[in-house]
Amino acid sequence: MKNSIKCNNCMTENPFYQLNCINCKAYLRSKVPNIDFWMLTSKLFESPVKAAELLIYADHKNFLISIIILAAIKISLTAGILSNVFSEGKGSLQSIYLTLSSLPIIFIILMLVWAFIITILLKIAGIKSRYKDNLVIYTYSFIPVVFTLFILTPVEYALFGQYWFTFNPPPFAFKYIPSLLLSIIEGIFFVWSLFLAICATFAQSRSLLFSIIFGVLFITVTLGIPIYSAYLLNNPI
Repeated sequence: MKNSIKCNNCMTENPFYQLNCINCKAYLRSKVPNIDFWMLTSKLFESPVKAAELLIYADHKNFLISIIILAAIKISLTAGILSNVFSEGKGSLQSIYLTLSSLPIIFIILMLVWAFIITILLKIAGIKSRYKDNLVIYTYSFIPVVFTLFILTPVEYALFGQYWFTFNPPPFAFKYIPSLLLSIIEGIFFVWSLFLAICATFAQSRSLLFSIIFGVLFITVTLGIPIYSAYLLNNPI
């Protein structure tokens, strides 16, 4: 794998993220001081790889902390709901509170560790990357999931109240069509996040196979471990 930029002035190979040539200090690309959130969001629709590149180029990774916290809350809610399904409806609202107080921390730790692992893997593959760039591109891949926190979660709670979270009785038992539609929409947004994670990986690696493998693995880890953790909270050994 190779992801570098050649200086037109001295022909030196530079890391992809470099602003100035490491040899002659000539400019290699346009400077991106900050992340324009709404412009970047539109880019996620139009050209996800270009959006990831802008995140890598940005000097200041603004909104990173806010997005990772909001994503942690939504992933924790989703993990709690799915764990209750796997627990056959034994979960309670109390377990959801416990989930929301512990899983966000687990999710944030997973994100920090994942960015470190990807940085090491890219280095092994011969690609120079920065930890903060990997953290921000994977965090921003959860933008669709963050949208559902503000768009779908209030609708779900308005329709089902605490039963959307406890599954006792399950929402499908008394409002089948709305439950099915909301679940499908949620699933679409998570698939979109998976696609963005693959595009984010591709922006760094330029390898389609590597991007698919580690994009899928990223979503599996950051969703699967919270779900399993929530299941253990609902079903202590």
